[in-house]
Parts: sequence; structure tokens; C-alpha cells
Amino acid sequence: MHTTRPHKTEQRSILITGANGFTGLHACHYFANAGYTVYALVRTPSKIPPHKNINERLCDLNDKQSIKKILHTIKPHFILHLAGQNSVPTSWSDPINTFESNVMCTAYLLDAIRTESNDSKTIIVGSVLQSNLSFPSSFQHPYALSKTIQTGLSGAYGSLFELDVIIANPSNLIGPGHSTGVCSLLAQKVARMEKGQEEKKLVVHNLLAKRNFLDVRDAVKAYGLLFSKGKTGEVYEIASEKMRSIGEITDILKQISTIDFEVHSLTEQQEITPMIYATAIKELGWAPAVPFDQSILEILNFQRKNIV
Repeated sequence: MHTTRPHKTEQRSILITGANGFTGLHACHYFANAGYTVYALVRTPSKIPPHKNINERLCDLNDKQSIKKILHTIKPHFILHLAGQNSVPTSWSDPINTFESNVMCTAYLLDAIRTESNDSKTIIVGSVLQSNLSFPSSFQHPYALSKTIQTGLSGAYGSLFELDVIIANPSNLIGPGHSTGVCSLLAQKVARMEKGQEEKKLVVHNLLAKRNFLDVRDAVKAYGLLFSKGKTGEVYEIASEKMRSIGEITDILKQISTIDFEVHSLTEQQEITPMIYATAIKELGWAPAVPFDQSILEILNFQRKNIV
């Protein structure tokens, strides 16, 4: 069983799936700026900002022969698996596609690693929104079920075939970029209000609801640390260990907005939300660095620049 993997003498290379997604774009430029040769895997031609160390590769992970050919050619030192269906609402409307994207595509990738690049150190990015398969009623949505099966499959497959696989479970990631997360959606509405495109009223489901938010750039740095120090077969929670309410987000947006707007909550109910602890990754020397207020400001500025 692998525990650490020495770097090859040539420049380190990393394959990033879902490279044109919210986290993928941040990851591509983080590793490219760190000197890695980055192979950015996308299904269709994308608009990844150019960088001398980033090489775009077209590949649909549903095509298991295609990913095998890619890995046979590249044989990367590292693989960061970010591709998947990450929307909870979409998982309700299209659960089968969610399972295909999150479970089967991961299985195809792992099997391609087994046959074509079994010396690669791989991080499978799951989610803290998981539950226990022994208690079916504990699952709150199909997305959570798909991510639970994805990471369970990855850990077992890695063990069975002695692959260097690590599981990373991030919390709700926020930051500048195109995202369907609550912080980005609220900031987008505020940006539209500032431009006179919407009524100056922000409607939220529950101001008291709390979530663990982490800046996406801190998460990407955690993945980088796991490639160098993470142990094969381990599961690492990546979280800020601070719970923030939706009301805190709207308060910050009101403070930094150029306009005044009212906030209306459809309900105000306290939720029992378990704390997420990032003990294992912190023991490796990681700690979140981007302040929450700064993340929200950068999200709003991004939305201001991208409102049509």
C-alpha cells in the first residue's frame, strides 16, 4: 500500500477533471502558478484563461476508452478529480444523471488509473454532505447519496487494487467565479439591484439556517498539501470549522452594497447542523487563510463585473 510518493525527476504534472468548473478553474491556476504542468480535462472546448503551464484536453468521462487513452499518454504524477454533478436541486430533477456523473464517471476514471497510470497519486473530491448507507432515511437528497457512493467506491477500489487514492470532503465552497452556491446567488441578486435590474428586495428561505463556508482557494491549497503529505486511503474533511448563518451573509452584503435593500425571510427556524471538523488536514499544517468578509466582497465584485 502506498503511503508517500516520491516526485519524478521531470516537472510535476497534474490532471484536473472538471477543469472549467468553479473549483477547477481555481485549481488549474493554483497548480500552474506553483510550477506544475497542468492537464485541464474538459468535455467541450472551454475558456480557461491561458497560462503557459496549462494544457487543455477534451475528454468525456462517460467514455471510458477516452479517459484510458488520455492517461496512457500523459501518465500524470497527480490526479485531482473535481468533475461531477454538484447541484442538489438538479439531483432531485435528474437523479440518474447525477449518479452517472458522480459514481460511474469516477469508476471509469479509477479503472483507467488502474490499467494506465497506477503510480498516480489521486484525490477524489467528495462532499461533507454525505450520510450512512446503513441508514437510508438519513439521506436528505440524491446528491448526498451519489457522493457517499462515490467516495465509498473510491476508497474500496483504491484498497482492492493498491492505488494511491485519497478522499477529500470539502464543505460549502465560496469565492469569486461562476458558482451556483448560495453566496454567489445572493451576491448576483444584489449586483442586479445595484444596476436597477431587480427590485431592491432580497428573499431568502431561512435567515437562521447555518452552513460551513470555506473559500475555494483555501480548499485548493488543502488539495495541494494532500498531494505532498496526505496518506493513502485516508479521508480528509476540508472545512473552516465556523458556522455562518444566511443572515450573516445578507448583513455583509448590505454593508458593502452601494444601495439599500430589504431582506425578507420565508421562514426563521433554527436548524440542527452538525459541526464539521478538519482535524486530519490541520495536523498536516493546513489552516484557512481567506477571511469570510473578504470572500463575500470578492464574490460581489465578480458578480458586478459579470452582470449582463
